[in-house]
Amino acid sequence: MTLLQKMMTYQSLTKVDIDEFMNKMLSSEMTDKEKLALLVAFTMKKETPEELYYLAQSLIHSTYESQYEYPDAMCVCGTGGDGSNSFNISTTASFVVASAGVPVIKHGNKSITSKSGSTDLLEELDVASTPVDNVKQRVQETRLAFISATEAYPVMKHLQAVRRMVPTPTVFNIMGPLINPFALDYQVMGVYDDSKMEDIAKVLQHLGRKKALVVHGANGMDEASLSGDNQIIEVSQELGIRRYTINAQDYGLRYADDKALEGGTPEENALITLNILTGKDQSARRDVVILNAALALYAAQKVASIQDGVIKAAELIDSGQAYQQYQVLRGVKV
Repeated sequence: MTLLQKMMTYQSLTKVDIDEFMNKMLSSEMTDKEKLALLVAFTMKKETPEELYYLAQSLIHSTYESQYEYPDAMCVCGTGGDGSNSFNISTTASFVVASAGVPVIKHGNKSITSKSGSTDLLEELDVASTPVDNVKQRVQETRLAFISATEAYPVMKHLQAVRRMVPTPTVFNIMGPLINPFALDYQVMGVYDDSKMEDIAKVLQHLGRKKALVVHGANGMDEASLSGDNQIIEVSQELGIRRYTINAQDYGLRYADDKALEGGTPEENALITLNILTGKDQSARRDVVILNAALALYAAQKVASIQDGVIKAAELIDSGQAYQQYQVLRGVKV
């Protein structure tokens, strides 16, 4: 039975199967049409936690014999693919989180399923991505490094053309946040599909995260939103996995429809980010950044509760520390 037949009959794949899948996806002898068939079949079969873990390991080891390490490093990143067209919430929140002293190593990409990916935004903000070999020094100096997925994993460039042929999210949306070149201690991972949350939580636990939050926002966003109850799965090496919901209003933040969080082009999103960091924007967009930064501060064990995280995130913006973090990234002395 061929690999494609296995996928089309919804059979579980072994590590050998996953390695074959990746070899075919990267092969110059396979046509884009053949790769597309494999990708669609894999995405439709509903991946198991084991398959996701094997695929993450296969992608990591396609470039790195072993992942780099940095004490207490975290990433705040979503899968994308939620169709919300929101501004770059997790990237904006990363400036806030890093300004609290959390070493943030954010793994991002150019847009695949939205108007503006994190790399697109950073180009507009005059913040350069950091080569993997320079990340440790960059984080030591500035607490925050942005890694371009296609620079960190050149193999991903070979997948972009096929990924863009699929109008809906694929398994590689899930992979992006999982294959950071660094073996993270902490993570907040937004997910566009709530049915995948449990599986992703198990993968994060298996990848060794000390603490992580898997987030599915109200009304389907791939990060916490202001429009209702957000689903959270908390992963801890000590306490295991537990599931709960949070609502922004419970923490003194306002309710807002998801349309209030829409962004646009990289230029438009850059202005939104700067207005939040400088305190000019006091709208719901600020609140959603505070909420997501609060989750990250809680996941990184910088605060004891999400409520404390909300208070801390607001202080970091109001004091100017979050904007100073951005200026430091640009090389501006503050």
